[in-house]
Amino acid sequence: MRSPVLALGSCLMLGMSLSLLAPGVPAVEKADDRTQWFRDAKFGMFIHWGVYSMLGRHEWVREMYHIPLSEYQYYVDNFNPTQFNPDEWVQLAMDAGVKYIVITSKHHDGFCIFDSKYTEYDIMHSRYGKDALGMLVKACKRRGMPIGFYYSIMDWHHPDYLPRRSWETDRPVEGADFERYIEYMKNQLRELLEKYDPAILWFDGEWEHTVEEMHSFEIEQMLRGMKPSLLINDRLFKRTPGHGDFGTPENYVPATGLRAPDGSPLLWEACYTINWNSWGYNHYETEFHSGTQLIRQLIEIVSKGGNLLLNVGPTPEGTIQPEFEARLRYVGRWLKTNGEAIYGTTASVFNRLPFFGRCTVKGRTLYLHVMGWPQDGKLRLPGLKTDVRRVYLLVDRGHSLAFTREGKDVLISLPDRAPDPDATVVAVELAGNPEVEPFEIRPAADGRLELPVYLAEIRARGEQRAYLDQFYRFTMLTNWQSVYDVPEWEFVLDKAATYEVKISYAAARSQEGSRYVVEIDQTEIPAEVKRSPTVYFPATFTVGTVELVPGRHTLRVRLVSLRHHNGMNLEKVSLIPLSTP
Repeated sequence: MRSPVLALGSCLMLGMSLSLLAPGVPAVEKADDRTQWFRDAKFGMFIHWGVYSMLGRHEWVREMYHIPLSEYQYYVDNFNPTQFNPDEWVQLAMDAGVKYIVITSKHHDGFCIFDSKYTEYDIMHSRYGKDALGMLVKACKRRGMPIGFYYSIMDWHHPDYLPRRSWETDRPVEGADFERYIEYMKNQLRELLEKYDPAILWFDGEWEHTVEEMHSFEIEQMLRGMKPSLLINDRLFKRTPGHGDFGTPENYVPATGLRAPDGSPLLWEACYTINWNSWGYNHYETEFHSGTQLIRQLIEIVSKGGNLLLNVGPTPEGTIQPEFEARLRYVGRWLKTNGEAIYGTTASVFNRLPFFGRCTVKGRTLYLHVMGWPQDGKLRLPGLKTDVRRVYLLVDRGHSLAFTREGKDVLISLPDRAPDPDATVVAVELAGNPEVEPFEIRPAADGRLELPVYLAEIRARGEQRAYLDQFYRFTMLTNWQSVYDVPEWEFVLDKAATYEVKISYAAARSQEGSRYVVEIDQTEIPAEVKRSPTVYFPATFTVGTVELVPGRHTLRVRLVSLRHHNGMNLEKVSLIPLSTP
């Protein structure tokens, strides 16, 4: 995977390809038979494992610490994961509800965890001396688990790979031939297909070369000729939308799913780490996503038409650390009850929902993943045209919930408390295929416009940190540690007016002085974060005024600078009318 410094650039490029879903209209995807199993799977396990785990810092450790090849060779020679048990890894994946695995066959350091006849820089020449990849493939096939291979185009070890690292003064480029390296790569790719028969080839490390230099289309043709059903990700083609079988946003969720420049939907898979600071094993890591966050991340991605590829970095001994195992099992327990609302579903039919939740769809059933229980006990489905036959909770299928029509909306009566605070799934069985009118954010009868964060899209460029969470009665955007995570609302006004702009958030003393801007179309209102009663209890602050005309508008809250690595816990923005023409 990319280093933290490099990741932003690729995500900027990828972000240019995103466009909004047609409001309220689900994307109609014509699934290629080759990809149908992948579309239905929704949840995969990513495994970053190699020699770098011995240093216990990061998969980019050789580059980060400027470790010469001669010194790195010690770790290559002594890699000895004697506790590696492939059946235990596969069982853990199954317990987590994972439907496929992708593992690094070769990362940027060039070390191969498989038995390759084209190099001695592989696991067979380490102290371990066993084909770990082959062992995992056999374990997967015993359990019917599809497996794919990550393969890095970049190679810091091969003498013909160019360019060298900028700090490598002891490795001259004379005599190096990149075309010869391409032949080496093609030989290894053929070898991987012939020996191990993977379901996916997951490329990475492509940013130093053009598709012509990498012979991308020639390699694609070769691979598809060998195995027509093989899935290939977009990074062989420099992440160009529409090339490869699926897109690969890294550590962020495209705000409205992934789409081609012509607006057509793309198959995509968001890869995410359980920890925050590396893909490979990091002995010093202290920050991990909670099980709740991971469940909600899976829901968020699936509701937008994607898959989640959730990463673990095994230890140099060959074990998966307890922090990862516990969280995977936590997700698995939720999926045992709610899996039908994830696997084999399609994206939401709603462009937005007026509560903290998401929707997935399977045939004539809507699955509402409610993460913030409405205080009034009512769940509103805006603009649902199709008649409702029955509503129930997945945790209590035998008991039907009451529902009524209220104008264009359907109103569902919920129990007093959420049975599952992580995400309670409400199943809505319809009389026909779902039809929904677009839901637009408009002012209330008194002219006041409320923009809660659960109605926002979070625009992110990569390494997304911010996420929504429920704090008793408040839904807030929390862990807002990046200026590139930007909540955005679109709303419609029927009348021109001057508005007072208020913002509600929670912030501690340590966050005071962080700067932010409220952007409304072309108007920018700068402000500083002030302290609220507690970091979990919001206060409301006036930041300025704005004159707006009738029509469609966009409002964003953008962090400019942060104190103590966190901006605020944002609850909502309010526009209060002061006057109308």
